[in-house]
Amino acid sequence: MAMAITVGQFLNSHNVDFSLTQHRHTDTSFSSAISAHVPTSQVAKAVMLKDQNGEYLMAVVPSNRRVMIDKIGRMMGKQYFLIGEHELPEIFQDCDPGAVPSLGQAYKVNMLVDDLLLEQDELYIESGDHENLIHLDNKQFHKVMHDIPHENISGYRMMFSQEQESRRGWDWE
Repeated sequence: MAMAITVGQFLNSHNVDFSLTQHRHTDTSFSSAISAHVPTSQVAKAVMLKDQNGEYLMAVVPSNRRVMIDKIGRMMGKQYFLIGEHELPEIFQDCDPGAVPSLGQAYKVNMLVDDLLLEQDELYIESGDHENLIHLDNKQFHKVMHDIPHENISGYRMMFSQEQESRRGWDWE
């Protein structure tokens, strides 16, 4: 599979200039960045949350960071939880399981975008499969995210320290 049909239609209907960057099959946005040889800070990771009423919220953060769910809850005045992988196909019907594009608006899902992504010169988002990233320049990313609320909603990953990831050649900023 290449780019999900819904994603392609959304980008084309909004006259967004983009290209596809292929990489080996991966299971996470972070791994996709490594495989595609792009900075992990430039790959937007979609994290799906749900509140007590069952309403979804997509939190989009750099792939090298984690979502601060508690902070989002305080900002939104609701408690959020990570959704289960089994719920993703209901929302992203034309995507490979687990390959969630950071374009909630294409799927009628509310979104929040981390401020760090808006500062990047180039950005990459999952295309709906596990082997392609959509490459956008800053102007095109802002065009796509112009009506999406943004805030500082990410923190450092817990898996490795910044120094450890730096030694591995992974980008943090």
